[in-house]
Amino acid sequence: MTNTTADDHTGTRFDRVNLELFADGAWHTVGTVTVQDSRGGVRSAGSFEYDLDYLDRFAEALGARDACAVSCRYPVGYEPFEEAHWPPFLLDIIPSGAARKHWEARLNLPNTESSDWSLLRAAAHPPGNVRVANALDLAEGPSSHPGFPRSDILDRHETFIEYAHQCGAPVSGSSGAGGDSPKFLLREDHEGRWHADGVLGDYKTRACWLVKFPRTRDASDRLILEAEAGYLRVAQRLGARVLGSAIWERDCLFVPRFDRVVASGRVDRLGLESLCSLAGVAEFAATLPKERLARALAAYATGRETELREFVLRDVLDAALGNTDNHARNTSVLKRADGHVTLSPMYDFAPTFLDARGIARVCRWADGHDLPDWTRVAGAMAELGLAADATRAWLSGLAEQVTLLPGIMRDCGVPEAVTTRCADRIERVARALGEVKP
Repeated sequence: MTNTTADDHTGTRFDRVNLELFADGAWHTVGTVTVQDSRGGVRSAGSFEYDLDYLDRFAEALGARDACAVSCRYPVGYEPFEEAHWPPFLLDIIPSGAARKHWEARLNLPNTESSDWSLLRAAAHPPGNVRVANALDLAEGPSSHPGFPRSDILDRHETFIEYAHQCGAPVSGSSGAGGDSPKFLLREDHEGRWHADGVLGDYKTRACWLVKFPRTRDASDRLILEAEAGYLRVAQRLGARVLGSAIWERDCLFVPRFDRVVASGRVDRLGLESLCSLAGVAEFAATLPKERLARALAAYATGRETELREFVLRDVLDAALGNTDNHARNTSVLKRADGHVTLSPMYDFAPTFLDARGIARVCRWADGHDLPDWTRVAGAMAELGLAADATRAWLSGLAEQVTLLPGIMRDCGVPEAVTTRCADRIERVARALGEVKP
C-alpha cells in the first residue's frame, strides 16, 4: 500500500500513505500515516503506526527515538500513535514557502488547507531521512542528465531552469527546503557538475548543497542573503554550532548540507526534526514561547545541558544581530543512528530585521519583550536542569564578546551596511547581558 482512500463502516473517510526511512544504507518502508478525511488539512485527526516488517528488521531499535524513529515523539514500537491533528513531524517534510507555491501551481491546487494532503505526497526529497513512499511518481526527473557546470547555476541558465522544472524543484522553489526564499537542493558529482537531489546516485556524489537565491529583486532581499554567509561565520566565532562554510557568489548562496554525510561512496541521511514538531505542534507559522521549545529540546536531547546552552546562545545572537525570523521550524535537532539527538548546526541565520515586510521576533520568552530579560532566561533554564548561578555567570560573560561583534562582523565579511544597522541592537544586548548578576 502506498496511498489509499477508504471509508469505514460508519462512512468516515480515511486517507493513508506509506512512509520510508533511510537506515543502514537503504530505504525501508517504516510505517503508515492514516488521516481522517484529509480534505480538512493538517488539522484533521491523524495517526502513525510502524510497519511490522520494519520492526522485525530493526528489532534492536525498539524504543529508540533517534534516526531509526520517524519522530522523537514516536519511539520505535508496536503501538500506534494517535493525534487530534496530523502527526507533527509531517509538517517538517511537506513543501512550504516558495516550494508550496510551486507545487500548488504544478498540481493545479488551491492555496487552502484542502491541498495539504496532495502537497505532502509531493515530498519526494525532503531534508532528513523520512520521505513519502510514492512521492517519486510526482517529482520524477531525468535520471541520466549529465548535470550542469556551476556557472549555469550562477547565471540561471535557461537549460538549468528547464532541468529544475523537470525535477520538480525549480529555482522559484524546492520540493524539500521550506521558507519564502527560493531554495534548491543540489548534489555535486566528482567531475564538479551539479544535479538535483534524488537524481544523482549516491556513489557519484561528492557533496550535497542547499543553494539559495534572493526572494525578490529588491536590494534588501539581496543584502539579507549576502549577509547570511558572514553571519554563520560570526556565530561560529562566538562558539555556536555551524557546519562548514557557506559561499556567497553572484547572488547565490551555497550552503553545505548537514543532514547528509558523504563518505566512501555512500550518502548517509541523518534524521532531522524541528523543535515545533518536538513540541507536538502541527500548525503552520505557529508562535511558541521559547520556554516551550526549550522544554521540548530538554525532553529529547542527549547532553541536555550542552544543548540548552547552545539554544540560549543562539537567542543571544538572534537578538544582537537581528535574526527576527526565528520561528519554531528554523531550529531543529539532528538524529543519528547511535542514539544521539542534538541541535543541528545553525541555518537560516540572517539579518531579517532588514526585510521590507517587517518581520518581528516570532518566538519570544514568556515576558514577551523584544529584548529578553536574561536573568529570567537563566531562571527558565534552571527549571530544566541548568544551574541558575552558572547560567547567569555565563550570560554576563557573553557581554564582552557581544560588544566586540561589529569588529567580528567586519572580519567575517558581513556587509558594512548590515554591521552599521546592527550597532544599536548590539549595544543594547551587550548592556543587558552585562547587567545580569552572577
